[in-house]
Amino acid sequence: MFSKNNPEVSTVETTENKLNISETSENIDLEQIKTVKLVEKISSILSPYFIVIVGLYLSDDSFIIGFILIVVGILSLLKVSYQDIISFAVNIKDIFKKDN
Repeated sequence: MFSKNNPEVSTVETTENKLNISETSENIDLEQIKTVKLVEKISSILSPYFIVIVGLYLSDDSFIIGFILIVVGILSLLKVSYQDIISFAVNIKDIFKKDN
C-alpha cells in the first residue's frame, strides 16, 4: 500500500506544491531548532540541581555515591570543568616543586 510502485498513489506534484512543502519543512525545522535550544537551556539549568538532590537522597544509603553526586552537581552549578580541575592540580604540583 505504501510502496513506491503502488499505482494507487499519485506521485505527480506541481512545482507550487513542492515549494509549499519545502517552505513548510523549513518552518518546521526552524521551530524544531528553537524548541531544541529551549529544552537544552532548561536542561542545563535543572540538571545540576537534580544531581545534587539525588546525591542528597542517596547519601543516607551510600555515603560515597551520594557525596560524589553532590560534588559533581555543585561543580556543574559553578561551571567548573574537568580541565579546570586538572590545571588547578598542576598549579598546586608546581608550587610544591618550586619549594624543593
